[in-house]
Amino acid sequence: MLTLVEFCSSNMLKGTEEVYRTLEEDPEIDVLDYGCLGHCGLCSKAFFVLVEGKIVSATTPEKLLEKIYRRIDKLKIEQEAWFEDLN
Repeated sequence: MLTLVEFCSSNMLKGTEEVYRTLEEDPEIDVLDYGCLGHCGLCSKAFFVLVEGKIVSATTPEKLLEKIYRRIDKLKIEQEAWFEDLN
């Protein structure tokens, strides 16, 4: 299952475009960009994305990329635990 990462176009203009391009190359991630994600206060202060609907933000694009991958790893662990509980 692909992990959804959503970008705000305005935030991309501020510096997250390279993060977008990097994630776009990852076959396990589905990246989308929108004109606005409705988090204008955060957008004006930080770099951010939504990972499966949850806000991930950072002070630099490089830190944002790291935090995105950490969030994805956490989601995978949670998903694996959920499937184990089914068995």
